[in-house]
Amino acid sequence: MIPMMPVPGRVVAVGVDLADVNRVRSLLARHPLRFAQRVLSEKEATYCLSRPDPAPHIAARFAAKEAVIKCLGGGCALREIEVERALSGAPSVKLYGRAKARAGRYQVRISLSHLEQVAAAFAVLVAVDETDAP
Repeated sequence: MIPMMPVPGRVVAVGVDLADVNRVRSLLARHPLRFAQRVLSEKEATYCLSRPDPAPHIAARFAAKEAVIKCLGGGCALREIEVERALSGAPSVKLYGRAKARAGRYQVRISLSHLEQVAAAFAVLVAVDETDAP
C-alpha cells in the first residue's frame, strides 16, 4: 500500500468545470486577441499563446477560473483569477480583487487536465490550520 501524504487543512468548498477545447479553438480563430484578453492575464496569455496549440491550455485555464468561481460561491470575475504554473508543471492560483476578498483567509488549490476535445478543472477551498502547516 502506498502511504498517503497528509494535506493540512479542512475542505470548505469545491468547484469543478469542463471546457470544450474545440469551442475555444473556434473563438481563437474568430477573435484571437480579444478572447485571450477577456479571459487571461498577461502572463497566462504569454504562456498559452506560446504553445503549438494554445486552445487546450486556454480551455484548461478557463475551466479552472470557472471552478474557482464556483468554490468561492460566485461574485467575482475571470480576470481576478490567475492560473500560475510551477517549473514542475503543477498549477496554482493567484487571486485579485473580489476573488481574493471572497477567499479571505482560505486557500484555493486546483487541478487541471485536458484532452484533445475537453479540458477539466477541480478547485478546492481549504481552511488551513496553522498548527498543521508544513
